[in-house]
Amino acid sequence: MLTAISWTLYSFLPYWQLMLPLLYGVYFVTGGRVMTRLNSSAKVSLILLLEGFVSIFLASLVIMGPSSISNVVIGPWVGINILWNLLLSFEAIASSPSFMVLIGLWLGVPLTWRIIKTKRTGNKVRLSLMFTSYWIYSIYLPFFSPFQSIFPKIPYSWFNGFGTFGPVTPSLFTGILGTYAVTALLSYLFGGRQICSVTCTAPYMLQGFHDGLKTFNRTSALGRKTLTSRLSPVFKITSILVWTNLMIFAILSYLNQVHLTNFYILDNDPTVFLTSLYFNFTWYIQFILAPLLGDYSCVTNGLCAWGTFNLFFGYLGPFKLKVRDPTTCLQCRTVDCAKACPVGLTDMRASFIKKQEFKAFKCIGAGGCIEACPHDNIFIEDGRVYLKKIVQWWNK
Repeated sequence: MLTAISWTLYSFLPYWQLMLPLLYGVYFVTGGRVMTRLNSSAKVSLILLLEGFVSIFLASLVIMGPSSISNVVIGPWVGINILWNLLLSFEAIASSPSFMVLIGLWLGVPLTWRIIKTKRTGNKVRLSLMFTSYWIYSIYLPFFSPFQSIFPKIPYSWFNGFGTFGPVTPSLFTGILGTYAVTALLSYLFGGRQICSVTCTAPYMLQGFHDGLKTFNRTSALGRKTLTSRLSPVFKITSILVWTNLMIFAILSYLNQVHLTNFYILDNDPTVFLTSLYFNFTWYIQFILAPLLGDYSCVTNGLCAWGTFNLFFGYLGPFKLKVRDPTTCLQCRTVDCAKACPVGLTDMRASFIKKQEFKAFKCIGAGGCIEACPHDNIFIEDGRVYLKKIVQWWNK
């Protein structure tokens, strides 16, 4: 019902294109969180997610204009082309700046509310950086800035890795390879949080209003299979397949650009197709189905190549969670730290007791455990320990 009303308003009242996402956000903060308890029912959560997403999706189509879809279709809408054109059209809408702006308004309201309610200064800073990154790094710089044409040539600009802006062409090597190099360094120093909890658009959409969906890591049948820091067989197989495909397609993309091959998928460069398929289609499917799949499927199932690259270097680095007093954890009965983790790292308490620290490949450094600990016992140790050692050495 709400979707039908939204479609009508979006079509005839241009200002509602900006107002309705904000109203949806307010509704989810008051109705979704407080009155209906979003995380208490998979059915309610699924309806709310689907309702909001469909409305935003249709609104973006109105803003873009149906004629814009004609630029991505591969031929007449007959036979198997119907399936391919639906897929390409979906990806075109989901990757458009209008969609990013509207969904950002929708989920920005509850995220802002969470920033206000968060008690720990470190978490307030991280959430604020995440909010800023979404609007500047993911929307303004690539779509609206005066230098958007040269943005793909700048290191750290390819925020989805290969295929973010186009094929693997020699003229863009600085931007592409520079992005991977800078990302590896930052992830090594500050852990997986630098992407999976700050600069990626996923945490913006998952850690505000949808932070309540972490409940389904424990209650959904599929979510329970991804609990603890253990890398499941599904994670290992999926991540290996994704990276194998990505590297093969990256090589083919480069060979296409130097005119040695002519390999395209649905008239798209192979890396562009693969990246768009995941970030502009598959990710949103798992986003909507979070009540059934569990929260953060992109991390827990190894589906995101950009995420696993980030988490790999974060795991190699000094980033870890530590506790001031492990005996406090031994006496703790609520285990709020594990319950607060959005990726379901339920074994952190045992590690705290045994090692006084916790380090996991899947840890995205969201800081929920720090916020939830009733004893203020958990803190983060990362690359800043190097800086402290340098300062101490310098002062000797």
